[in-house]
Amino acid sequence: ASKLKLVLNSWVGALNHAAAEANALAHGLGVDPRAFLDSVSGGPLDNGYLRLKTEAILAGDFTPSFSVDNALKDARLIVEAGERRGVALDVARAGAERFERLVDRGLGEKDMAASYLASFDDPENPPAPRTG
Repeated sequence: ASKLKLVLNSWVGALNHAAAEANALAHGLGVDPRAFLDSVSGGPLDNGYLRLKTEAILAGDFTPSFSVDNALKDARLIVEAGERRGVALDVARAGAERFERLVDRGLGEKDMAASYLASFDDPENPPAPRTG
């Protein structure tokens, strides 16, 4: 069961970081994140987790349901498990590095959606996502 948990948490971490980076890129390019959500709505790229994390990001609400600290612990376990089996997990390693940046900045208690904040130089004062 613990091996399956690592696989599941690997998937959750990848989805979380993908949502965070897509939203950060939308912000950086001046694209309304809701237009992004509308574009994937109902299609094969739509995902409830994407919507959940995007809403948290747009609200600036990083109240933890699963903290960065816990996500970092799991990300490290995932990378180590892969290494022990000769499996390179580049995305998981990059995700762990994003979480490490947040922990180093004192944001370990925030929800893992705070991966969005890792995209900015000043995560305590990120530019507000552009909507509308």
